[in-house]
Amino acid sequence: MTAGSVTDYELMTGNIIEECDRVITMINTMLDISEAEAGVSKLEITEINIPDLIIDACELFQPIAEDKRICLTQKTGTDLSIYADNQKLQRVVANLLDNALKYTPTGGKIHISAYQDEQDVIISFCDDGIGISEKDLPNIFRRFYRCDRSRSRPGIGLGLSLAQAIVSAHGGNISVASLPDKGSTFTLTLPHKH
Repeated sequence: MTAGSVTDYELMTGNIIEECDRVITMINTMLDISEAEAGVSKLEITEINIPDLIIDACELFQPIAEDKRICLTQKTGTDLSIYADNQKLQRVVANLLDNALKYTPTGGKIHISAYQDEQDVIISFCDDGIGISEKDLPNIFRRFYRCDRSRSRPGIGLGLSLAQAIVSAHGGNISVASLPDKGSTFTLTLPHKH
């Protein structure tokens, strides 16, 4: 066996392992979505401080924002909490923030805000990114759906489906308003108590 062929096998093995990891992640995400939609997902309900949740997510994604020179800001009320599954809600926030960073061009802006009304806590993720076309908007929460403008970016089209399933499992709602080349605003509405 020549040195060149060993290198080729190592490269091929590495590619196979990466693809297997991607498939396993996809299968696990599909299971998470199915469990949440069927109402059998076990929720570990605790009191969650929303400002802390948002600050932690922003700190986690700040290096990516800095690399793209994106201004990442947040504004929340000080006494803002809900009863929810912290790990699952972190996953939703991380997904929405990751998407905003992916689809906001260098030098753009992302703003996260949170407030409460009499019944709900409302969290909004607003960016000035590439936006979503009117024809794509009704489909973005469908499994594996990818807008034409997002196909060149990494992803498998399950993140928004998972976010919607988790939010629905908490008795909440997720919505989006968007204009092509103007940006998108994703809004989570979650009840104070589940």
